[in-house]
Amino acid sequence: MKSIMKMKLSEKTVSRIRKLLLWTLAAILVLGVVLGIWCYRRWDDETLTLAHYEMETGFDQPIRIVQLSDLHSHVFGTDNDTLVERITAQQPDLIAMTGDMLDKSDPHAGAVCRLIRELQEVAPVYYCYGNHEKAWMHQNGVDLTPQLTQAGAVVLDADFADIMVKGQPLRIGGYHGYYRYWGMQASTGNEEAFANAFEDTDAFRLLLCHIPTGWIDWGDIHKFPVDLVLTGHFHGGQIRLPVVGSVYAPYVGFFPENTEGMYAGKTATAILSTGLGSSPGIPRINNPPQVVVVDLLPES
Repeated sequence: MKSIMKMKLSEKTVSRIRKLLLWTLAAILVLGVVLGIWCYRRWDDETLTLAHYEMETGFDQPIRIVQLSDLHSHVFGTDNDTLVERITAQQPDLIAMTGDMLDKSDPHAGAVCRLIRELQEVAPVYYCYGNHEKAWMHQNGVDLTPQLTQAGAVVLDADFADIMVKGQPLRIGGYHGYYRYWGMQASTGNEEAFANAFEDTDAFRLLLCHIPTGWIDWGDIHKFPVDLVLTGHFHGGQIRLPVVGSVYAPYVGFFPENTEGMYAGKTATAILSTGLGSSPGIPRINNPPQVVVVDLLPES
């Protein structure tokens, strides 16, 4: 009789455990849905954030740069009007696009060209390629430069331009890969010669360089005489959690150390954008899209 009672009690206990497990799974599911909705809202057009940096220079007047990176063909609002309005409000003196604005899976460059046409009315647009533009051109057998140039951008692919902004000289260079490393794969001629020529000036040297690895992880900011590097590629860690920080970054892996911010070295300063988009199928979690604003200020 006692053994039967024990068996019945045991069955009741098992039933309670099953119910507890079901309720736990249901709670996890609900939490997952809530987290998913929250993450989606963090990705919504209205969550466009601004990251503001300042750097002292030898300029007589301040110069404002807006940096856009890693759009991956995403559209904010109708024809990117939300993005254009946010940039226009910053009143930039020049706009820098630092690669992967076009996603390699996009069948055409229409969205990016429309965005350039809008923005070139706001300020001069300078564009360096990322790995996705390089892959897109290889896959489609099409040179992207004429389309972007016709839209109004100055494309800098292992090349530079000497310009005047508010009467002050700047040299703007563009490069997609690992600056002065084995990653300098020939695309437009002798790329090492580009780096030598780019650095040989008394003007302020601004480099648009899509891949940040050398600058922020390999110590290039202590080696090469480039005044300011604007870079992207890591998507700010793509997935970010409170306290933990970056969980995963494309091309880097899990728990990357450096995924955003300003890095000052002995010979150069680098600013790493978290970017605006991501590759298809890879969501940004707790990592809203970002527009970078850089003010180059006279020395105090």
